Amino acid sequence: MSSSSSMLLWIYCLLGICSLDPISGSRGAQFNESYYMDRCKKTTTCESLRYNVCLGSTLPYTLTSTVLAEDSSSQEEVHDKLLLWSGLRNAPRCWEAIQPLLCAVYMPKCEAGKVELPSQGLCLATRGPCAIVERERGWPDFLKCTTDRFPEGCPNEVQNIKFNSSGRCEAPLVRTDNPKSWYEDVEGCGIQCENPLFTQKEHREMHVYIAIFSSLTIFFTFFTLATFLSDWKNSNRYPAVILFYVNACFFMGSIGWLAQFMDGARKEIVCRGDGTMRLGEPTSNETLSCVIIFVIVYYSMMSGVIWFVMLTYAWHTSFKALGTTHQPLSGKTSYFHLITWSIPFVLTVAILAVAQVDGDSVSGICFVGYKNYRYRAGFVLAPIGVVLVVGGYFLIRGVMTLFSIKSNHPGLLSEKAASKINETMLRLGIFGFLAFGFVLITFSCHFYDFFNQAEWERSFREYVLCEANVTIATETNKPIPECEIKNRPSLLVEKINLFAMFGTGISMSTWVWTKATIIIWKRAWCRILGRSDDEPKRIKKSKMIAKAFSKRKELLNNPEKELSFSLHTVSHEGPVGKFSIYFLRKKHIFQ
Repeated sequence: MSSSSSMLLWIYCLLGICSLDPISGSRGAQFNESYYMDRCKKTTTCESLRYNVCLGSTLPYTLTSTVLAEDSSSQEEVHDKLLLWSGLRNAPRCWEAIQPLLCAVYMPKCEAGKVELPSQGLCLATRGPCAIVERERGWPDFLKCTTDRFPEGCPNEVQNIKFNSSGRCEAPLVRTDNPKSWYEDVEGCGIQCENPLFTQKEHREMHVYIAIFSSLTIFFTFFTLATFLSDWKNSNRYPAVILFYVNACFFMGSIGWLAQFMDGARKEIVCRGDGTMRLGEPTSNETLSCVIIFVIVYYSMMSGVIWFVMLTYAWHTSFKALGTTHQPLSGKTSYFHLITWSIPFVLTVAILAVAQVDGDSVSGICFVGYKNYRYRAGFVLAPIGVVLVVGGYFLIRGVMTLFSIKSNHPGLLSEKAASKINETMLRLGIFGFLAFGFVLITFSCHFYDFFNQAEWERSFREYVLCEANVTIATETNKPIPECEIKNRPSLLVEKINLFAMFGTGISMSTWVWTKATIIIWKRAWCRILGRSDDEPKRIKKSKMIAKAFSKRKELLNNPEKELSFSLHTVSHEGPVGKFSIYFLRKKHIFQ
């Protein structure tokens, strides 16, 4: 036998528990069992149970002790403390896990002057589901899972008790078993689908507001698209045709906004099957309605604003080429489409990949970053900020180019060209003011959300905790606190944001509010009715000269012959009207 083993045996003998017959080892086995049982119990004074019910469940023993609950010196205090802990009923999974622990600590079984110690596993089982305790108040020392208070592997009478009182979720939280729906540290409860930061009245008010402005945007953009398509042969010219694509984007986006007004569609879009708010979409166990609406709204919005940059660039380069035969946009239009359709596609796929699409019952759609505002900053604020800078640069340069032509050649400009330049500058000025005003407003509203969302979330969390205190106050007959969300988003700011977005779409449609559009629709109506169009048409000088040149031999052979041109060969102005000054040649601009 080694020296260490001999020393250990000498200590056992000194304590009077060593085996008289070291060969048999029976007394050693008794020592191990005795030591194991003593480790799971604590010597104390037992007292009769005054309350044989703990958290709604009957205890199968009659003696207890308050030695483990260091915040209580009597069974009356134990009863009061348990009532305070009952506020955790509002966290169902925590309540399910912590009930055995609370009863094992506050009302443990006591027998023969020894009280049972709860096991380490019983204590650790509460740490995950009850993370809200650690975050908000912290665990008291006597409930911290130290091995001296909670030894490993100790059986406990309380673990055999079946607790009947189940947890519940106080509004605005609802019960759910889906972990993806759980609210922060409140396992078993998720945020209700209807945004609790706004009242039901505010919800109805916003829905009416969205219905009106999205309908107006659809009407005006559809009119613009129909105008272009009814005379596509003459309208399909750059840069004017870019307005067609811009209006198409806003038209599709508005359809995404109006989809919520179909029967039961809003609930399907923004709510999960368990009645909670859709957060972190897409998910495998939910329908794709939320994702589809997000793609329609976000992709259309991003494409529309990038087309706006392409439009300002096209204007800028076209104005620089005025008075020359150079076609500045030749060969570049395919790049316009590549850039404008691919960038929003990449952004949309990236958002879906990181699962940051959230539903909002106020707006009735799904969008990026309703919950995590950092993603909204990266995928909304940053692109709009770039659009604001780049588009503004090209628009200002374009106006400066027109102003330079007018100022530097006042005597050389024909009256018609000067009038057309003045008209163009005025329209660009008004359009630029409206477009950039709307984009800047949208940017500012998102900025407002970005900087205040953390405070709104903090106020909502305080409101949830206050509702838990209402439960405690009700059971302890104490004054019931008044709970309210102190800091909420402004409904006015949300309305301004939507007005700016829909207003941008409407302003893009104003370019076809011209006399040329009336003529186009008159011709279209005549075609529908099968009538001839008696409206006199103006032949372009270039076409007239080319036609005359092609008949030069007839004129040489018969000088007295008169030439007549068929009106069917005449081209008309597009819906943008006389704004197409960039198609003029040098001899048409300068006298």
